[in-house]
Amino acid sequence: MWIKVSIIFVALVTYWGYWLVQEKHKNTQSFTYNERGNILSELRRYDEAIESYQQAILIKINYSNAYNNLANAQKQKGQIEKSIANYKEAIRFNNDYTDAYSNLGVVLSEQGNFQEAIEQFRKALHLNPNLFLVHNNMATLLNRQGNIADAISHYQQAITLYPKFAKAHNNLGSALAGQGKLKEAIEYFENAINFNPNYVDAINNLEIARSLSK
Repeated sequence: MWIKVSIIFVALVTYWGYWLVQEKHKNTQSFTYNERGNILSELRRYDEAIESYQQAILIKINYSNAYNNLANAQKQKGQIEKSIANYKEAIRFNNDYTDAYSNLGVVLSEQGNFQEAIEQFRKALHLNPNLFLVHNNMATLLNRQGNIADAISHYQQAITLYPKFAKAHNNLGSALAGQGKLKEAIEYFENAINFNPNYVDAINNLEIARSLSK
């Protein structure tokens, strides 16, 4: 009896060890393909990058990072529907994936799906409220929807998190100008130009705001 138990135990341990080795090998392979895809994406060789990310996913089906990277590459190629689907896959396998929520929000906003994009930005900010780019993107969509108060709040949060964020200063100035608060708007346009002296939009907005405030 004890001999049989010992044999079974040894067999289980052997199988477990073999499984661990195989899993480690699969993880290494999928990681390598994913990293290769990242390098190819940096070189803007998106077709090859897509192939590498797909190989990573074939090896490791729940590789959320590879899905996100694949979606990024597909977006660059104009494969928007596939990109959206793969951002959602990244989130399905990792529902705390802030980058995937944010990236999905950007694509949806570019497609004109503003409300759905806002929902994705909210999810990203719920997980990490310190994402200044997401605050700015969220504010821009809220501003388009006419929700000026919340838009201003998110622009302010973006600036608090990254005080030299010229785009957020310009955007906040525009939102304030739209409410007739030209004095405050001028300050933010000036801030944007101080941080980026070649910021054409801010320069034009400042000139208009000054002419209207006279």
